[in-house]
Amino acid sequence: MKLQFGLSSYERAEGDLAALPVVNMYAEQTSSEGVVLQSRPGLSDRGLDMGNGPVEALFKRDGVLLGELHGVSGGEFYSASTSVGVVTGTGPVSIAGNETGILVCAGDDLHSYDGAFATVALPDDFDCLKVIELSSRFIAIRKGSGRFYFTPPLGQTFDALDFATAESEADELLDALPIDDQLVLFGKETVEFWPNTGNANIPFTPLQGRVYERGIKATGCASPIGSSFAWITDQNTVCIQDENNIISNAGLEERIAASATARLFNFFIDGAEFLCVRIDNETQVYNLRTGAWSRFTSKGQDNFLPQCHAARIFGSAVDGKTLEFGTDKQDLGGVLERRFRAGMAIDGGGVTINRLSVRTNPGNTPFLTGDYTDPTLEMRYSRDAGNTWTDWDAAQLGTQGSYRDRVEFRGLGMASQPGFLVEFRVTDPVPFRASSIFVNEQYGGR
Repeated sequence: MKLQFGLSSYERAEGDLAALPVVNMYAEQTSSEGVVLQSRPGLSDRGLDMGNGPVEALFKRDGVLLGELHGVSGGEFYSASTSVGVVTGTGPVSIAGNETGILVCAGDDLHSYDGAFATVALPDDFDCLKVIELSSRFIAIRKGSGRFYFTPPLGQTFDALDFATAESEADELLDALPIDDQLVLFGKETVEFWPNTGNANIPFTPLQGRVYERGIKATGCASPIGSSFAWITDQNTVCIQDENNIISNAGLEERIAASATARLFNFFIDGAEFLCVRIDNETQVYNLRTGAWSRFTSKGQDNFLPQCHAARIFGSAVDGKTLEFGTDKQDLGGVLERRFRAGMAIDGGGVTINRLSVRTNPGNTPFLTGDYTDPTLEMRYSRDAGNTWTDWDAAQLGTQGSYRDRVEFRGLGMASQPGFLVEFRVTDPVPFRASSIFVNEQYGGR
């Protein structure tokens, strides 16, 4: 009998529905075994800190200031690991750039950096909520309004008459994204689309008939994903492309609604793109290829340490470290706990669990000496839908080269209604994947 293991976390934990969290693993489609769970890479410290942090935003792009990493950390603007100026404001940070340099804001003044740090003059000295770049123009949203201003191509000056108002609906703008050659404007209650016209005097005009009647939760809750975009709506749903393509579930939406903060950004693992939803006490990531959610945590924390990303580099939410995915299975030299669940519903009668078999990758430990030469997979189980659990038990994952070892647990007793739920975890720093879980599997062959 094959157990169904969780491929996506979470569903709503109400009405006796057992949660099937997937922690620090993600679903991957394979040609040989179907959908499997793979371990995420561990985080490593790049050794190039941006002060004491936290790192609020990062920017890195070829052709912009020699492709160097820039960011805002602890209220200061950094070029690599050198502070070059103070960014005024306490709001969400945005950074945009082109061959003329970089503009940055945090809900107050707009600043520029092209080797020297300065404050950009704005009409009426307005507070800048968000800055982006599209078609070689910088675009700045005026805080508390539906108005955005734009520069000339390859310019950094904002004329008082060079503005437009998102006016399909009377709506305060909270965010914006450049998608292809189109400006996507996110308001409190709507989303509007303004394509580039190619006209020097009126560079953007609204796309008639395309207004989404769904706003955005807050500034910083929109991100590019694939060839499109995603956003956290004013209803706490997570959508891709349009308001009807909802990728979040009720459980996640409840926790987004209860969170005081929310961020959205994307990153890649081995060519697969992920959308990251970071809220107060947890981080959920969505795999664009498989449509499955996972929870990412960092060592010693309930939350994932990164809170922003640019060009394969993450910024830390607790200090000034810049991070990247490493090649081992440790998180900053500490434990990377990977965890998932599997289960079966039982309507009547009972099932004797003589043997629980896990299809995985034994014999792949990289260690020939020390504590991890024969790593373990731990397991615990519940007979009451996850309300109470047994103690953890352990099975060996095999020494290096023991590729045919069976990973199994024996003598687990009788399971009956409401069902049998089992949880697995790996804390040893070794490769680990899970492809199938079987109860009382019959062996064949030699």
